[in-house]
Amino acid sequence: MYLNTLQANLVTSCRILIVSDERSIKEDLHLSHALQNNGPSGSSSTLLTPSAPVPKPKNAALPPEVINTGSDKEALALLESALREHRPFSVVIIDGRLLHGKDYRHFVRRMWQMQRDLYVVIHAVSQLDAFEQIPIDLGSNHQLLVLKFRLVPFEITQLVRTLTSKHHADLQTSERNLTLNAQLLEATTQFEDVSNRLRLEQDHRRQLEDQLCRTQRLETMGRFADAMAHFFNNYLTVIRGHLEVATAGQSPAQGGSQVLQDLLVATQHAMGVTSQFVAFTRRDYLQPAPVQLAQIIDAQTALLQKALGENIAIQIQHQPDLPCVMADQASVEQIIFNLLVHARDSMPGGGRLMIQTRFVSVPDATAASRLHGDARPGDYVLMTLADTGSGMTAAELSRLFDSSHLDSGQQGGADIALILVQGLVRLQGGWIAASSVIDVGTEFSIGLPVATGNAPQPVTPDKKLLESSSESDCSTILVVDDEDSVRQVMEYVLTSQGHQVLCASDANEAWALWRSKSSVIKLAIIDIKLPGGVSGFDLEKAISAEDSTLPVIFTCGYAQTSLSSEKELKTGENFLPKPFGMVELLNIVGKALLNTARL
Repeated sequence: MYLNTLQANLVTSCRILIVSDERSIKEDLHLSHALQNNGPSGSSSTLLTPSAPVPKPKNAALPPEVINTGSDKEALALLESALREHRPFSVVIIDGRLLHGKDYRHFVRRMWQMQRDLYVVIHAVSQLDAFEQIPIDLGSNHQLLVLKFRLVPFEITQLVRTLTSKHHADLQTSERNLTLNAQLLEATTQFEDVSNRLRLEQDHRRQLEDQLCRTQRLETMGRFADAMAHFFNNYLTVIRGHLEVATAGQSPAQGGSQVLQDLLVATQHAMGVTSQFVAFTRRDYLQPAPVQLAQIIDAQTALLQKALGENIAIQIQHQPDLPCVMADQASVEQIIFNLLVHARDSMPGGGRLMIQTRFVSVPDATAASRLHGDARPGDYVLMTLADTGSGMTAAELSRLFDSSHLDSGQQGGADIALILVQGLVRLQGGWIAASSVIDVGTEFSIGLPVATGNAPQPVTPDKKLLESSSESDCSTILVVDDEDSVRQVMEYVLTSQGHQVLCASDANEAWALWRSKSSVIKLAIIDIKLPGGVSGFDLEKAISAEDSTLPVIFTCGYAQTSLSSEKELKTGENFLPKPFGMVELLNIVGKALLNTARL
């Protein structure tokens, strides 16, 4: 327990413990020290004793403090006491004659156990048995000196001077080593801190890089969705236009009318699907409004009943007088469509699908947290879809909405259709939960927030607009669109109303028509995305520079939020988003020409 004696040795003078029964040895050592350390004038320096300390003359060596004892046990007690007082001994000089017949090995080892840096000198060992083996028995310690003959005070003084000098040098070396070790430890700690910070920064950078990659993938998906929506919207405009023209020209008694109506409903559903390409990555593309959830469910199930198959029985139960929900109708239709398809796939041999709706009130945050992590206090309409399919395990259920398992190749991994459903539900401010039991079935619960207003009443298009107009209402209209089939169906519908239509496929062709026919053109319908590097906005600016009174209607199959322009686009006034029906086309054209006539 007294092994660390560095601090004590650095702050005390040299102390010598003499283990000898010669009582005069202490005085002899002080006299020898005084004789060997004369001052510059030749006079001897004053002796220092513990009882009468005097100042040391200049340039004189400090005499050691000598303690004398004639007992080995007392020597151990003095050594232990000195350590407790933080005044350790530097050298112990032992008269070997005292060790005759005793276990000197235990005595010396005990001293080193108490103070490892202690120098031990044993002299006059010639009377001990096998005294040549003493250094070997004690481990050939470099702090041990064994002398055969008895030392005289002069020799002891010289030996003490040498050993104390070496002791102080060892202490200084130990101090430097400790200082270097402390500095090394501090540098190592700083290095570890820097290394930890670098590792944390690298982890953070990797997280940022992963987040950036995900953001870039979503951005790429958004651009791809816009491009796909533009592509489908052009052709859906053509399909819807021809279907509306065909249905408008048939009477209800004709046999093909129902088929055309079914095709028109399917086309409208396809229009909602294309909007979800963009809605999945663009929150501002959604158009939330009060809608009747029960009506949407009934319409979707009636439309998809044949696709689900005759071996799947659908049971629908709505709570009476349900309030409207605040949601984007196309998104709700897509949610129901994906869940119905999932239920069909889980029941390949047929089964039963139960769809229920009911009102749920969430009074506070505690109730919301018990209900679902995405739930918030408020009023909701809860829609549940329960099938009698094969069900899922707990592991499959935990990965159901986890996008990280899309490419893992694991069976029962995430379904991109259900991830789309979860994203659309969250965009409506609601939540989705799933529960499943193997060989029993799966149940999805979706909560959608209650709207504060009422759902708009469905407006039946006025098909009389497809009848021919009077000659006084006819005008020359410039139609600019790069898609041939879109131009053809627009030209067909407008000419059927008596209008004269000038068609162009790009801005250059449209500009040439404008320069030659500007006096008779009363309206321009321009697609925003045109080939050749000149957009519809650029064409409109050029035309407005020559005639600022000409009304211009813009069309586009891309999401309105992706169109960067200083011009404000208002649907139904100066903007006709694709896919549009022919009734919408005639309505916006008629409104624009009427406003021009009033000017």
